[in-house]
Amino acid sequence: MSQRIGFAGLGLMGSRMARNLLEKGFPTTVWNRTPERCAPLAAQGARVAATPRELAEHADVVVACVADPPAVERLVFAADGLLAGVRPGFRYLECSTVSPELTRRVQKALRERGADALEAPVTGSKNGAEQGTLLFMTGGERAVHDELMPVMMAMGTKAIYCGTMGQGSTMKLIGNSFISLMLEALCEGIVVGRRAGLPLETILEVIQASGFASPYYNFKGAAIGKRDFREHFAIDLLVKDQSLMLETAAAARVPMPGLAAVREVFQSARAQGFGREDICAVVKTLERAAGERV
Repeated sequence: MSQRIGFAGLGLMGSRMARNLLEKGFPTTVWNRTPERCAPLAAQGARVAATPRELAEHADVVVACVADPPAVERLVFAADGLLAGVRPGFRYLECSTVSPELTRRVQKALRERGADALEAPVTGSKNGAEQGTLLFMTGGERAVHDELMPVMMAMGTKAIYCGTMGQGSTMKLIGNSFISLMLEALCEGIVVGRRAGLPLETILEVIQASGFASPYYNFKGAAIGKRDFREHFAIDLLVKDQSLMLETAAAARVPMPGLAAVREVFQSARAQGFGREDICAVVKTLERAAGERV
């Protein structure tokens, strides 16, 4: 626990991840684009940095969990960004979901300064961040993965090494493609099942007794049944990840017609004002398309 940690990005996930680092005994400094979000962690003993450069200067490892590629660009490459404060031996742990190309560019810039990076996007939603049970998918040097395991295990329970830089991000985007297709199937099934008179409980019971069972269906199915659309993973963020996956696939000349179609449904949900709600709120878009009142 002697490593000094900097944490950038105190949103739904990051605030909980940073709190776990503090509670596990890591000396922690935090930074957020909107400084007000630092206050709860400062009250628990975290130091607050005014800029990403200052964050890097007071840390041996900086963990980032920010919203999108432009946020990473600002964090790392701005005039007052991390690069201005790194030094040989510094480590950067990228937990945001961004493009493989961006993580490789960040690693290259850090290595030019004698530092290094590990991409480690996470899955587990806000509950996993709260409980410290996240799964990390890492890309970079295996030695850096091993070096940063104590930091990751303060926030999660498993870290799977996926390969070189970019492969962890690709794996995370593949995972979110699965989520997209699974959730679309569930929501379409719920809407057509309701029209046929099938109770949601029966639909879920049959799904979970079948070969295509998944705990994900109970998690999201229960939320839909309660009409509980509080954010665990926002529709806006999933559309960002769907777009990143399609861009990555296009660069590799791989078609993804299923994901492309599903993204349009989620884009419709954003257009209808559901972007900041949980991804299961996409069911409301399908209900509207079926002529049901939402």
